[in-house]
Amino acid sequence: MDRKKALIVVAEDWSFLSHRVPLARALKQDGYDVTIACRVQQKDNEIKKQGFNLIPLDLARESISPASALQTIKMLNALYRQEKPDVIVHSSLFLSLLGSIAGLLSGFKKNVNLITGLGFVFISQSLKTKIIRIAVKLTFRLFAYVKSITVVVQNKDDRQLFEHLGFIEGQNLHVIVGSGVDAQAFSPAAQEPVTQQVTFVGRILWAKGVAELVEAARLLKQRNQLPKIVLVGDPDPGNPQSASQADMDQWTEEGLVECWGRRNDIADIYRSSTIAILPSWREGLPKSLLEAAACGLPMITTDVPGCREIVTNGENGLLVPLKSPEGLANAIEILINAPEMRQKFGRNARKLVEDELNDITIAAKTCAVVKQVCEFK
Repeated sequence: MDRKKALIVVAEDWSFLSHRVPLARALKQDGYDVTIACRVQQKDNEIKKQGFNLIPLDLARESISPASALQTIKMLNALYRQEKPDVIVHSSLFLSLLGSIAGLLSGFKKNVNLITGLGFVFISQSLKTKIIRIAVKLTFRLFAYVKSITVVVQNKDDRQLFEHLGFIEGQNLHVIVGSGVDAQAFSPAAQEPVTQQVTFVGRILWAKGVAELVEAARLLKQRNQLPKIVLVGDPDPGNPQSASQADMDQWTEEGLVECWGRRNDIADIYRSSTIAILPSWREGLPKSLLEAAACGLPMITTDVPGCREIVTNGENGLLVPLKSPEGLANAIEILINAPEMRQKFGRNARKLVEDELNDITIAAKTCAVVKQVCEFK
């Protein structure tokens, strides 16, 4: 019997390694030949060592123009005709949008669209993004009529949006909370570090709340309550919401935060931290908080879609209002002065990962959806 072929389309090689390896492994164990298509920078050998086929692609970024979108659709159309996959998995909103169009044009329309978050297009109120948002909604409303095009979202807010567009939960719409986290690689430290460290992990984007976090640090400095605050991540020049290196240098010179750049030892960094923080404007379900929870850290985040899926206020962390430096400062001050609260929140965070949000559980659920679509008649 011929093996089924699954094609996973991801924007970046590092994104596949950080988010989609468990799914690819689960599909391979289920008898699928798995091919990865993505922009390749430095991680090609790591992907090949995992035993997957790799096809380099120059895919459009979040800041796509009509010309680059058409180029990406054309590229994916050619790819699908060449590879003839039995099922295609797209990761991210824009790859789901453009890839599903390419799938329809090429005749390969058994698509699983993993919506990891609605991003800047559903946050910004600029005229350009409002127009793009309308176009995205209209296109997905058309996709809802194609029963082999399936959407997987990570939180109930996004589920409601896609239900409004015509998708039906349990049929072509599924809610799977996040991409999971390796609960063995990300594990708690034997004991809490002596030095208080508040750690942000993510791209240095305004939409991740970095400006509010820096302003919160400024408030805490005025109160003589400023702990060590670390930003782990790089700017993203391809994203219109990116801070600049000059911004980061200025924050460092003011003594507000330390900027460590992008790192590969996130588990070790979290084990040397006392609090994880992510003041994002909107998420699917943030991987950085999943990893922090697995390391048994109390978390501070905004009360917005995606973030409140993992943090329950007063149980495993603190929720603060959107774009509120004062709220962030107050939450940090509360936790740095409450060791018993930190320990309680950290235990509850770890238990949530062990019970529900580990990568094995999430990959099995996602793999089941892919198989369902692949077998669609």
